[in-house]
Amino acid sequence: QICGTEYAPIDRKTEATKIHSKTSLPANIEGVAAVTSDSCPERGPIFRSAVRRPYSIAERRGTPLTSQQEDNDENVINKELFLETVESFQPPAIAATSNWVVRNESLRCVPNYYPLEKSSRFVSDASATEIANRISESCRIMSVQAMFDGQLATASLRTAEHVDIHLSLWQGLAPRYPNCIIVEAQRRRGDAVVFHKYCRNLLDAAQGDFDTRTFDKKEQFDSKFTHVASELLEEKELTSSGCSERDNSLFALEIAAGLLKKDRMDARQLGMESLCLLTDPTRTGSETALLASRVVLMGSIHDENADDNDLLPEELGIREAILSLIQFRRLGEGGEFSSSYDSDDDDTNAHPEEEQHNCLLHNLALAVMSNALEVLKTYSTKMGSKKSVASLTNSFLDESNDMSNRDLLRTLLGGLEQAKDKPHDARLSAKCLKCLFQASQKARRKARNLNAKEIVATALDIGKRTHVKLETETEKLMTALQQPDSDEEED
Repeated sequence: QICGTEYAPIDRKTEATKIHSKTSLPANIEGVAAVTSDSCPERGPIFRSAVRRPYSIAERRGTPLTSQQEDNDENVINKELFLETVESFQPPAIAATSNWVVRNESLRCVPNYYPLEKSSRFVSDASATEIANRISESCRIMSVQAMFDGQLATASLRTAEHVDIHLSLWQGLAPRYPNCIIVEAQRRRGDAVVFHKYCRNLLDAAQGDFDTRTFDKKEQFDSKFTHVASELLEEKELTSSGCSERDNSLFALEIAAGLLKKDRMDARQLGMESLCLLTDPTRTGSETALLASRVVLMGSIHDENADDNDLLPEELGIREAILSLIQFRRLGEGGEFSSSYDSDDDDTNAHPEEEQHNCLLHNLALAVMSNALEVLKTYSTKMGSKKSVASLTNSFLDESNDMSNRDLLRTLLGGLEQAKDKPHDARLSAKCLKCLFQASQKARRKARNLNAKEIVATALDIGKRTHVKLETETEKLMTALQQPDSDEEED
């Protein structure tokens, strides 16, 4: 009783029930999900605690829920499962067939005040992953050595013509480059004309316009054109004076030998490039290629039909220079042969420019030897020697081993083992080995003892994934290595 007024005692449980019934949330509003208790649920999703409660409490329309029914209920939103799904979410994996894996998130924006090269392409209809896959496949088709960086979205390329190209993928943003991916190609080293030929194909591949069949047809057309040119050169040799052509070839060989003996890098490179041309019958004709190949493989042009006035001096040193570059990856101070050189120790102390120059000369020396061995196999009847091709090949291998105290077959197989890091050198090594194996069964037997079959198989697998020309040469090499031996003894 307060101030004369009598109040009945308050039942707190009853009042709480009335308040709850009056303030219950409506469940018939469209688009609004009712939040209810498990003991008296309504239609709609139930936001359940992550802590599981006893099954006897969690009921729906008076029927207890079993564990399996509760987990499979499509109307129940499990917050714990939702959070675990968000935290454990990973982007979809990219197919492992591509050699260059780039994601859109890893692309960098073009920096301020950064002038893009004119050799750039803007691609707006493909993702970074697809663009990288296209470029990677085009590098394989064109036989371009590539070092890909997926995090920075860059690629360092090197062609067989010693042209270095740097590729970058940029994310274009408004207002300068809206809604596109920028593919930029930069020439770092090498011939500008050769660079633009490869750059055009790379940028077309980025846009999806690179046609493999068209590229193959063009390559076949170029090879057919060189074959026709070589036939025209042979006809010219037949009609022209033999003495003048021979004198010009001898004079060119003397110039190349003189360039190799100089101490300047550019002079030595010009000398090796001259020998590459002189030993290629499609560039200079068969007569000149025969003379140059004889000098490379035998040390002189002496043969049974030659006059004494035509002999080149023995101190010309072309064969010694070629073997020194192949076996030891360098030349002596005056371009002479240096058998006391240890390439492994000196490479660590060499200047980067000198090391890169020696690698270039090593590649050119492999090209010269492969050309000379190919000429020996193709034009063996015109060599002017009474010895067979097998005998000439065995003599060349024996003399090279005596001069360098190193096995030439072992050196070439070692270059083939480095197919992953130096595919261009590996392709030329495979070409040299193919010619040696086709000419000499003694070389085949020795190579089989050096585990050549496994080395060639590994290089073939690398060529299938990254380098078409390496794949082609290693397939031919495998065929030559598996060629059955005859019962006839070689001289």
